[in-house]
Amino acid sequence: MRIHLAILMLWPVFCAGQVTVSSPLYLAHDHARFAQDRPAAVYQPSFAAVPGRGLVFAWTAYDRGSERILSAELTGARMSPVRQLSAGAGTYYQPVIAAGREEAWAVWSRLAGGVWTVAGRHQSRGQWQPVVGLSPAGVNATRPAAVAAGGRLFAAWEQQLERGSRIAMSDGAIVSNGPYDYRPALVADERGTVWVFWDSYSPGDRRYRVLARRVHPDRGPIEAVSDGSVSALKPVALSAGPAGLAVAWISRRDVEALGILDQWYTIQAARLVNGKWERFGDVADLRHGLLPRVEPRVGALTGYQGERLRPMLSLVNGSVWLLWERKLMHSGGTETFGQLCGRRFDGAKWQEPVSLHEGLLDYRVAADRFTAVAKGMLQDYRVFEIDASQTKSLAVASETWPGWRAVDLPKALPESRRSAVIDGAEFQLYWADLHVHSGLTPDAEGEPDELIHFARDAARIDAVVIQENDFYSRMLTEGEYRMGLHYSRLLSEPGKFLALAGFEWTHRQDDNRPNHRTAIFPSYDAPIVRHAENNANFGELCDVVEAAGGVMNTQHEVYRWSGRACDANIEVASGWRVFIRNPEKIHGDLSAGARAGFVATSDGHRRNPGTGGGLTGLYLRALTNTEVIEALREHRVFATNGSRIALDARANGTFMGQALRAKGRVELALKVWAPKQIVRAVLIRDGAEIHIAKGGANQLSLTHSDAPGRGSHWYYWRVEIEGESPDYPGNIKVAEGNLAWSSPHRVTVE
Repeated sequence: MRIHLAILMLWPVFCAGQVTVSSPLYLAHDHARFAQDRPAAVYQPSFAAVPGRGLVFAWTAYDRGSERILSAELTGARMSPVRQLSAGAGTYYQPVIAAGREEAWAVWSRLAGGVWTVAGRHQSRGQWQPVVGLSPAGVNATRPAAVAAGGRLFAAWEQQLERGSRIAMSDGAIVSNGPYDYRPALVADERGTVWVFWDSYSPGDRRYRVLARRVHPDRGPIEAVSDGSVSALKPVALSAGPAGLAVAWISRRDVEALGILDQWYTIQAARLVNGKWERFGDVADLRHGLLPRVEPRVGALTGYQGERLRPMLSLVNGSVWLLWERKLMHSGGTETFGQLCGRRFDGAKWQEPVSLHEGLLDYRVAADRFTAVAKGMLQDYRVFEIDASQTKSLAVASETWPGWRAVDLPKALPESRRSAVIDGAEFQLYWADLHVHSGLTPDAEGEPDELIHFARDAARIDAVVIQENDFYSRMLTEGEYRMGLHYSRLLSEPGKFLALAGFEWTHRQDDNRPNHRTAIFPSYDAPIVRHAENNANFGELCDVVEAAGGVMNTQHEVYRWSGRACDANIEVASGWRVFIRNPEKIHGDLSAGARAGFVATSDGHRRNPGTGGGLTGLYLRALTNTEVIEALREHRVFATNGSRIALDARANGTFMGQALRAKGRVELALKVWAPKQIVRAVLIRDGAEIHIAKGGANQLSLTHSDAPGRGSHWYYWRVEIEGESPDYPGNIKVAEGNLAWSSPHRVTVE
């Protein structure tokens, strides 16, 4: 039997597009409520046990663009009144509770004045002391970890340097060597020895490694915990008494099937015994719900509102448990509930995997007991005990994924960058994936830094835009949005690689048809408009984007073209499907006068930006944020469904995407450079195919003269190369499709 102790509920109410919430706590015994005066959603809960007192909780409470850090305590079956830990409203992220023998600390990140800092509060004998700053002033410090040992707080965080990041400690020490160090985890053993673990990314071999260092009472050398054979990231650590230190992490392997690129994730583990690391290899297989099956046919996968790439460790009755979450049904929809899974280590080997709990999401389990926090489909977090005697077996041995094979990335790319002379100036061709989701979107997975490193070093594209949903099953908090922008700014290097700022407007209209937009900005101080908070006012969205110097692209095959200055381009293909294969909507908007370029994106939910079935080619004078925005605004772009098919299309010498006037005839010229043999190039005018040119080589140069008659006309080219672009279900597409489309010319014939 599983005993529910308490339920922290969030009840959303949708009124004319606005959201109001209240956060009562239900106790299983007397249904008492509290915090009805706290109209804020619950995010990122953390908790720990203080001996003799009970559980101390902290969470981020979001309300209309700002957050607070709140806290409460659960003693027996009674929850205390809610206390506010932060000094007022602001932008906060990831509170952490560290508990000692009779005291607790709460630590979190806060954005103020454009800088992320780490702050905290100490609770002694039930009383919270004032907020204190832990990280240096003026230096970005994010994603803290904390542990209590010997009546003292040890905290660690990611600290941004001039380029990249390191792991810093609350005593002022930098304990890692970089170049890109993330996600610290702290643990203290029964003797008070404190260790810090983190993952470190190396651009040389494009892998993450889990590293460790003893930091108290003396500082030891940096030690390799993972073996370096595959990427290893997101470590968690546990002191298991005589069994030593236990560590677990996510491992990632790039895999390919039928031209589709994806990742196979597992959980690996190790323990430190007598000064030596004993590695266990793959302890849990995470393909269930994350990696699609491709044989005997490709099956669709939808998202999941929990977090499947977060290992947990818990010490229960002297045994170490490895815990992880997965979707209950592999092929279930986004609204599918989750399953808490586990394997017990008996001191010699890992026992068979079991299901410990089902029917909730975002499971979080205490390190020293089987007390858990999880939520329903809303932000209704519940506190409950797990009964380890009531488990059921996981049939993981029978789960197979034939057809997938390991692949080494990056693949070979063209040796030289294409260029074009436009209006007397030279422009270089760059490649971008303009729409990617990280785990900050509820139904996606992957860390922002992980996606950006993949785009830069594995996909070898030049620019990426991580765009989270403004509202999808829950609100994108200010802290989450700004944290994503932080990593985009941190990992951008003009002239070499860009990660631009943006978000996705995810509104469905009165007829329940989508009108999504991806907004992209030149500055990292980028605004956000959430449709659930502005009564779905699309005009206000356009006003804000235009005022900030941004642009927008449509999404999906259904949208409403606005004609506003910021509405710049139409997405003709993505990782979901090739929308322009059914061209009536796009052609109708062009015939109605829409001045738009063509773009393609992965709209990636599968952690593979740049290889997810959509790329945009941009002609830029230099690789900078402002140049990218200008190219999008001026339609100096073209679209492919994944392959680097370079296009240069002109009408009477005018570059593609532009408007021109002509007298009588229009001379259409096209140049193509393709990675495979070109099959054909098709010229479309006003929705009709008016000319087809056969290929036969990897390059093509042609002209066609047309006399369309007086009036307004539009033209674009569709280029086809060898290969196929199967319409696999869901967000699953071949990495390198066989199609490309030039941005339309608008021609007025006098």
